[in-house]
Amino acid sequence: MATINKKFYNNETEYSDGSIEDEILDMVKSTDDLESILINDSRWPVFYHLSYLRENLLNWYPFKEDSNLLEIGAGCGALTGLFCNKLSKVTAVELTDRRSQIIYNRHKNYPNLEIFPGNLNNMEFEEKFDYIILCGVLEYATRFTPTDNPHVDFLKKIKSMLSEDGVILVAIENRIGLKYLSGSKEDHIAKSFVGIDNYPNDNSVKTFSRFELEEVIKEAGFNNYKFFYPYPDYKFPTIIHTDDLIEEIPVLTNAPNPDYEKIKLFNDGNLNLTLSKENISKYFANSFLVELRNSEVIPKTDKIKYSKLSARREKKFRIGTQIYEKNDNTVVSKFPLNSTSEEHVEKMHYYSKNNFGKIKCLDSVLENKNLIYSYLDELNLSNILTNLLLKDPTKKQAIDELKKVYEAIEFDSSETDKYHTSEFSEVFGSEQINKPLHCHEVSNLDFIFNNLFYVNDELLAIDYEWCFDFPIPVEYIFWRSLNFEYYHNDVFKKLFTIEEIFDELKLDKTGIPTFKKWEDHFMEYVGGPVIPNQKIVTGEQIIRDLKHYKKLANDKEKEIKSLKKQMKKLEKNNSTLKSKLKLMEDSNSWKITSPLRNVMKKMK
Repeated sequence: MATINKKFYNNETEYSDGSIEDEILDMVKSTDDLESILINDSRWPVFYHLSYLRENLLNWYPFKEDSNLLEIGAGCGALTGLFCNKLSKVTAVELTDRRSQIIYNRHKNYPNLEIFPGNLNNMEFEEKFDYIILCGVLEYATRFTPTDNPHVDFLKKIKSMLSEDGVILVAIENRIGLKYLSGSKEDHIAKSFVGIDNYPNDNSVKTFSRFELEEVIKEAGFNNYKFFYPYPDYKFPTIIHTDDLIEEIPVLTNAPNPDYEKIKLFNDGNLNLTLSKENISKYFANSFLVELRNSEVIPKTDKIKYSKLSARREKKFRIGTQIYEKNDNTVVSKFPLNSTSEEHVEKMHYYSKNNFGKIKCLDSVLENKNLIYSYLDELNLSNILTNLLLKDPTKKQAIDELKKVYEAIEFDSSETDKYHTSEFSEVFGSEQINKPLHCHEVSNLDFIFNNLFYVNDELLAIDYEWCFDFPIPVEYIFWRSLNFEYYHNDVFKKLFTIEEIFDELKLDKTGIPTFKKWEDHFMEYVGGPVIPNQKIVTGEQIIRDLKHYKKLANDKEKEIKSLKKQMKKLEKNNSTLKSKLKLMEDSNSWKITSPLRNVMKKMK
């Protein structure tokens, strides 16, 4: 069983997400199945603290198993369980007792976990640590390190707690990250551009640009370090970039905004593509993950170039992808993120021996439950299409390329209306198209354009994750590839509609509504949580709103002017009537008839 050690606790309570933490404590006490809670509760604090997707930050990292780890600012234990599974001993420090209770109840079955509530500055540990985790902590150094140089002094203190070859892993936002430039609110203060403006009115928190963070790191005494770039950020990353490939494989999608509403001033993906061509996109990554090494020893992570985490799925389908150096060659590894998904990786190796139409699968081997194949330096099909669209606004070259791809997928297929089998229905649902479509006996659903490369003028598939031993219509497979590109490549989305491409290739587009239903059912089959997303207001909307409100203001101003004219006219009429009344009251006839009017009033 895990233990809570209160020897350093002095009733600290100042850092909290409020009363919702009481709810979270009740949740972790009531069940071990936290994923079931998130199905019905999408509130941001609940999702942030309880989602297993937080583990993507470090579930790919090659920790040494027989090592110990200190997690400073463990929060509600989002990463703690991952560390307990990967290392021999874990010490978790969290300021408040309530959060410590959440960590304990969430991970109480780990005997290698000891939890210390309280302020780290009041703690003394006899042992040195092989790994120390600072996830979302360094930016708050001014709150708990009251010195002239708090961030440097805090890192110096943490450095003194490391073993000889120990490592600190720091996760922190980039002050000038692309999402903040495009309008996202600063994560800690919830105001737009406050970080970009270098926190002019707030000293409670501070993030850094890459250059600024390097200065802090060096001043704290670290000369050996490596930057990683989690996308879309370190909270829920799906990609971990490095200096090796960040400019070669740019992220073309906009960062989500699960916590706050966002004013979107421009398209993140389009600008990131430009920045990567200028070889500077790493300076505008939304977050940093930095490995600070206490010695000159070069760890395994130096060989890692890129990691992708496909974890928003049912447990049996959760895998990772990593590009790294092996024996002076660059290779790609597909690895299971849990024991349940090992079979999924094995099936990928089995299907890699097949060709699909004219598309061949890249050779692979299975080693220690990992699928390994060579890394291709060529541009993938998505990059090729993007470049064609940017160079040729008529889109003709891109259409010609898409036609070649469709013909390669369709090659050697047969028209049939017998594809809607029970196996098909289990994966894609009961919706049918009552017409023959092109099919292969064995189908590869995974021909998204990121997975296709030209090698010696032949199309090669580097991913064969979603293969099935039953016919799936080629038209749907091609539509799915287009649909994926549409939602993950903003250049493509801006210039194309899928219906337009079907028309250009003379494909029957009447099946598209059914394809969408098949895809929805397939995504349910694959499973996975939905990340909360708040409202986005674009710059165009703001301009339209400003024009609308300006017109309203002009209309109201005209209305006010008209009313003022009416008021002046009424005031003039009123003045005339008052003058006439005065003349009448001063007249002899009015004065003579006064007694008569008094009598008439009494008679009433």
